[in-house]
Amino acid sequence: MADNGDRRAVLRAIRTVLAADCACTEQDFLKDGVVVTHAKELAGRRRFPFPARPLLVFTMGAGVVLSAHPERAAWLQTNLGHLDRDTIFSAPTIALLAQHVARDQQDLAGPDVKYACSKGDFYPAIVPDHVAISLVEGDDVRDLYQYRGFEEALHYRTDHPRPDMAAAVASRAGEIVGIAGAKADCEFMWQIGVDDVDAERGGGIGRALVSRLTKLILGSGRVPYYSTAVSNIRSCAVALSLGYWPAWTELYVRDCT
Repeated sequence: MADNGDRRAVLRAIRTVLAADCACTEQDFLKDGVVVTHAKELAGRRRFPFPARPLLVFTMGAGVVLSAHPERAAWLQTNLGHLDRDTIFSAPTIALLAQHVARDQQDLAGPDVKYACSKGDFYPAIVPDHVAISLVEGDDVRDLYQYRGFEEALHYRTDHPRPDMAAAVASRAGEIVGIAGAKADCEFMWQIGVDDVDAERGGGIGRALVSRLTKLILGSGRVPYYSTAVSNIRSCAVALSLGYWPAWTELYVRDCT
């Protein structure tokens, strides 16, 4: 299991996983400037689909790591290798990257901000009045698949490579009004996704669900993390209010289907 007691320990654990994602060294995330690596499927990486021509653009706040198909390395070094971090994540550069990958029938996703939490930073939420929250773990999570409409929280698949490991379920008057799910993206890091019904949004249920699931993940000795688009201010606020902090930002390609 990962050391999740304080922020420094969690950041070390994250660097280990992201180094496997990007086929680079952990120290590459601490350097200024740009590092270009050849993408590989390494043990310990998060189990996201590996595209035909991969491209990852990551920063943990210092420089930028670009992990890509070998045939893209020279283009990236020429066009992005001289840029600073903020310019790489600016709209013109993102547009340039999107045009580049579109030639290979791929699209560019992100930038997404990834938030992480440690035991020392965690600040539990209060459950709203008249709401009950229950925890479901292991194979019992599959029983929740009968309740549709919570796609951010659940995969609704028993064979998913990033399986649903646990869920927090919010009920009001016996009706499910929100679910947060924990997905095993890799052995040491579980990602939280949350959905609540439209009528309950803004009432604190999502925050309470993420809180309860964060406590469970921290207790299991793993690192909880939370992903959201930079434009989703409400979602960002949920993470920050519970003691999460921005850990890294990423862009990535997906094969068009």
